[in-house]
Amino acid sequence: MNKPLILAGLLTLLAPAAWADGHAAFEENCASCHGADAEGIEGLAPPLHNAALWKTLGDHRQAYIAGVVTGGMSGTLQSKGSTYEGLVMPPLGYLDTATLVEITHYVLNDVNQMGDGPSAALITQYQASPPEHAALRKLRNGG
Repeated sequence: MNKPLILAGLLTLLAPAAWADGHAAFEENCASCHGADAEGIEGLAPPLHNAALWKTLGDHRQAYIAGVVTGGMSGTLQSKGSTYEGLVMPPLGYLDTATLVEITHYVLNDVNQMGDGPSAALITQYQASPPEHAALRKLRNGG
């Protein structure tokens, strides 16, 4: 029996009720760098309230945000006319799958009105083997 997949399936079924806690989880774990309103902090962390970015990512937005929260991010990013150099976001490995689902759905749905987000199964997969930062930057830049 594959317990991680069963757990991921259960989390997916229970997730809509849990997403209501996404704002609180975001404030506790992300707002100190990305701002309480997800507008970013100049020179520190880019805005997550960026519907244009999420629309551009299209079908890749779930993989991108899941990869960033599970594996972190480093390097240079462009966002809303600003350059973020030397960026280092640590992986959020101290958070469980359900909390990462809550945060990612909050960012995509509540902040950006995208109407979707990564599944618990994808988060679990990336927790075991996160994407490389270069691959995530490539996705972000349209590749």
